[in-house]
Amino acid sequence: MVNESSGARCPVCEPLVSPPASCPTGVLRESYEKGCPTCMLLWNALSQKLDLGNPIIERVESIGGYDFFSLAAGSAKHRPTTGSLWDYVSVTLAVDGGDATCHSELEWLPVLRKSPLSRTKDRDIKLTRDRLKECQRNHTGCPRFDDEALPTRVIDVGICGQEPFLYVSQGQKGRYLALSHRWGDPKSSHRKLLTLKGNLDTHRKGIPLAEFPKTFREAIEVARGLEIRYIWIDSLCIVQDDKADWEVEAGRMADVYSNAFATIFAERARHSDDGLFQSEADRAALRSVRSIPYVGTISGRTSRVLVQTQVDSNTANFATDVTELFCQAEQSASQLAGRGWILQEEVLSRRRIHFTDTELKWKCPSAANCDCGLPTPPDMGDPGTNFSILETPEKGRAQLWKTPAWLWQQLVEHYTSRDLTFETDRLVALAGMASKIPRLPGDYIAGLWRDHLNTGILWKASGSPARCSRPAEYVAPSWSWASVSGKIRFVPLSADTRFTWRVLDAQCAPKGKNSAFGQLAEGYLRVGGAAARVDVEERPQDMRMEIARERWDSGDATWRPRDGGVRYLTVVPARQTPDVPAPESTVLELDVQSDWDELLAGRYEFRILCVALVDTFWEYRPAKRALCLLLRSSPRRSGCWERVCYVFPRGTWDSWVPYVADEEMIIL
Repeated sequence: MVNESSGARCPVCEPLVSPPASCPTGVLRESYEKGCPTCMLLWNALSQKLDLGNPIIERVESIGGYDFFSLAAGSAKHRPTTGSLWDYVSVTLAVDGGDATCHSELEWLPVLRKSPLSRTKDRDIKLTRDRLKECQRNHTGCPRFDDEALPTRVIDVGICGQEPFLYVSQGQKGRYLALSHRWGDPKSSHRKLLTLKGNLDTHRKGIPLAEFPKTFREAIEVARGLEIRYIWIDSLCIVQDDKADWEVEAGRMADVYSNAFATIFAERARHSDDGLFQSEADRAALRSVRSIPYVGTISGRTSRVLVQTQVDSNTANFATDVTELFCQAEQSASQLAGRGWILQEEVLSRRRIHFTDTELKWKCPSAANCDCGLPTPPDMGDPGTNFSILETPEKGRAQLWKTPAWLWQQLVEHYTSRDLTFETDRLVALAGMASKIPRLPGDYIAGLWRDHLNTGILWKASGSPARCSRPAEYVAPSWSWASVSGKIRFVPLSADTRFTWRVLDAQCAPKGKNSAFGQLAEGYLRVGGAAARVDVEERPQDMRMEIARERWDSGDATWRPRDGGVRYLTVVPARQTPDVPAPESTVLELDVQSDWDELLAGRYEFRILCVALVDTFWEYRPAKRALCLLLRSSPRRSGCWERVCYVFPRGTWDSWVPYVADEEMIIL
């Protein structure tokens, strides 16, 4: 902490606070050691980023202009730059105007009116209330503020002072918030609160506020502060040990989030008892903005001086004022962004209030702002943008390349990059989005759309470092991307791709009371097309062992270190045709590493099924190449097949033609 002294400034710092000015580092150090408050402040600010004991740091320079006050430290010799002011800057200072009144001793510093380190519960609730009023009054493009049908159960937060309780709505209309949160590890000891069959009646009578985990309790405080009577929390509004209730309510998830007045996202909370609001630990976390207390030499009051340490020509060139330079919105660590269930909660919500560890963020169809009031830069990869076009096709009229098939594939690729606690939720956690797309439910089969099967069937594991696996329980038929856990990507196709296979029938049967969008009991494709009987062989690969081992250890299933060498799998015709050259050896890129030994176990027949042909070149000559699926005989049902992986055979398709025949087959 900077201590008091008889004067606020000395001959060393007096010129520095009126930039531009400079002094030797050693001179500033001497004044710092003598106790000059301002020199101590400048020294401590630079020390947040630099080791001022380093002999190459010979000079300290103050830089001003554009309402900034910055310090640079380095060699006494000017270094070459790109011409940007920020090439010189080491740190930038400002007074935290949200913490205390700025002393006259610090009038040489700019004041940051809304500091990310000055957030409080009351400030967050007031800001949220102001954002809602702004949206209601001025955002003509946002959803209306009408009352909507309440979910089956909601928490009545007790606005009039009574204890919260679980309320059964019976179709009543009203305004409610929804909470998007991370449950946390079910085995951990943090406080949890669930509605079960055994406590359902008790919860309907009342739940003392003190019994709620911290995240839930603070979400209720937000609802009360916004004067919104109801809030929906999944672990309390769905009976967790009633499978039938869970299936019904999971099918209504799309309406829960799309009809909510707003959704609270507990971005900072690792679990249900971690809290919604910024904590002291959040403020103390090592970030680019640091804090230095400054005690006034006359008043004795403490001000907080903020130091921005992440300043360089790449990060600061576009900062137009001190608020923008000190904004911490992009430095938050989200506990939700990587979770699979959260995706549909993000894209379906009308208005989003994100409680992060740095700033409070607001997002609605008309605006996106952080706590300090700056607009959040648009995210070109925002899945919500693509989903909005799928939901309302008129929005994509000016973007013709965004076809429904492409948009859905982008959503799926994004979704599969996220984690799920339970593998069986692979389709369920996407069901809300699928159900909102204006199509007949029968058009949706196992995470794909019936009229997009040609392109949707051509997918593969995204490769290192993504590790895909096959779920222990049945989730989807093998031809669906949902049949593997992990990140997938769809095969990019050119405009002249010609699909040669024939989809004769496609059916899926839902599991239990789930709709076609939820869990599946089984599914199949009946197709016809050119197929070749093949064997799978393991062959040596000329590759450095350490490269193959690094790729294998990261989850890639293309090359395998084995028996002192590197191996790959390939397919060859099961029966060679005399006087016909064998097709070129193709390296199989498996989706799942565990398939490697399974394919070599001698238990299966194999087929290469040609799905499409594309005109391209091979060895400098025009050629047709094939996009295929490797199939294996199904161990579950005689006479049927299962997908193994996507295959792009090396060489021309003509080299395979002598080995193919037109077959009709059922793929499970």
